[in-house]
Amino acid sequence: MSPQEAAALLNIDLQEDLEEQIEQVIFELKQKIYRQLDQLLLYPKWFKELDKIERAAQVLAIKWCPSAQHSTTLQSSKIEVIDTHLPMLALFNQYQVLRNAMALQFQRALDPQFLATILKEWSEVQKQYLAYWSKLELTLVESQLTAQFDPQVIFLTLQELKEKGVVYLQDLKNTEIPKQLQAYISWAQKLWSRLQAN
Repeated sequence: MSPQEAAALLNIDLQEDLEEQIEQVIFELKQKIYRQLDQLLLYPKWFKELDKIERAAQVLAIKWCPSAQHSTTLQSSKIEVIDTHLPMLALFNQYQVLRNAMALQFQRALDPQFLATILKEWSEVQKQYLAYWSKLELTLVESQLTAQFDPQVIFLTLQELKEKGVVYLQDLKNTEIPKQLQAYISWAQKLWSRLQAN
């Protein structure tokens, strides 16, 4: 790949500040990824995009600054394991804490390879989380794969269930699962089964 081809691939101008332009390309991609962070089926697409940026940056001799964030992030971002023996609310909270920590790392990083590493590790956490919800036998509830849920609503629903003594996944019965939680679990199960099929 020539510098001209690399610039065309990223839609940047060789006459302008290359680092600044590539940072902008990465920033825009990170925003897109962040908005769809829960959509694991899109991850292969994001990995290709990050690889494309990395290859073009190499041709354009862009060096990513090794910074303290790399070592500390790599140290703290080793694949976390979700404790699937926790009560539902505690598991949900653990997942949200991990998600927020990962999102912060992701927003701070610039190096496309490093961003891909963060995403790969995060996808493993997500898979553990989806597998947890997939253990429940649920009567068919319609939920789109692209559905997005407000974490606060799910948190409050799980909080209410906890107050009623419904603490663990096995405590749930189809008749007493609030609609929003049913939709959430159905979404998680649908996504998990699609991932299993791929």
